Amino acid sequence: MKKFLRFLVIFIVLVLVILLGLALYEPQDVLVTRSVLIKAPKEAVFEQMVKFRNWTNWSPWYLMDTSMKMTYSGTDGTTGSAYQWKGQENKTGAGSMTNTGVEGTTMNFDVVFTAPRDGKAKGMLSAKDSLGMTKATWSFSMHMDFPFNAMEAFLNMDKMLGGDFETGLATMKKYVESRTAPVAVIEVKEVDYPAHTYEGIRKTVAMADILKFFADSYGSLGKELGPRIAGPAAGIYYTWDTTNKTSDLAAVFPVTDTTKPAPGAVILHAGPAKAYMAVLKGGYANEMNYHNAIMKRLSEKGLKQYVVIEEYMAGPANQPDSNKWVTNIYYLVQ
Repeated sequence: MKKFLRFLVIFIVLVLVILLGLALYEPQDVLVTRSVLIKAPKEAVFEQMVKFRNWTNWSPWYLMDTSMKMTYSGTDGTTGSAYQWKGQENKTGAGSMTNTGVEGTTMNFDVVFTAPRDGKAKGMLSAKDSLGMTKATWSFSMHMDFPFNAMEAFLNMDKMLGGDFETGLATMKKYVESRTAPVAVIEVKEVDYPAHTYEGIRKTVAMADILKFFADSYGSLGKELGPRIAGPAAGIYYTWDTTNKTSDLAAVFPVTDTTKPAPGAVILHAGPAKAYMAVLKGGYANEMNYHNAIMKRLSEKGLKQYVVIEEYMAGPANQPDSNKWVTNIYYLVQ
């Protein structure tokens, strides 16, 4: 019995020495990163990255457990937006992700795991121009306190997470490339844009804040205007300053009664005018191609727009499935 106890003590000490040795050797900070080239505009790729609701299109963990429950909060695609998930414990567990900052086409986010065990990590997704395509990069960084970092010798986070990243990026590549329409196949029509009377909020906004501006404005306008709304929400773009990265724009609804504008709102008139338009069906990732197609037609005809109007016939406010969104894009010309 004494020999067994002595052996057990020696064995435990030996294991502890090995673990401490590994802890001294293994890094406390682990970075896992993978990239893929995608034949699509970086804006289309980043649309899938920055909006958590789009992660179901490509996330390897969602594909692993499609029954997981997800709850979203905040304005999707902006700093502070988040989602919580709860899936099968032996597959995806539970936790939350929070957008901690967006700069250009790079998003940083925090991850908190609550099941099957607690943990924290930081992540980054970016879409950058590369070799005439878009380089999509996905990174995770984790910190493990000493001596628990010894577990990295057995877990190999790069191999374990790296495979998931490769699967997710490959799925994203297939999804985006299959939905990026060439400009040549976009139909641009010449139409007569009838006179419209709009009520809404007009402001010069930083391009990075446009999504939040529209979400906040439509929310408050919808409550104030109520039954006076006579059609779908629209966005009016007066300027698009790529140098200062700002836009003079308005979030509006068509109305019939203009006798008492809502607080902070103004009455705006558009048309009648000659216009060139295209119909965007689906999410906004491919939207710039439609604008480019219209601008190309105007250039060919020697015309210049004086205002751009987007009519959101079906969108995130009334249709959760982005494949069913419909946006009429009008360029009013002089």
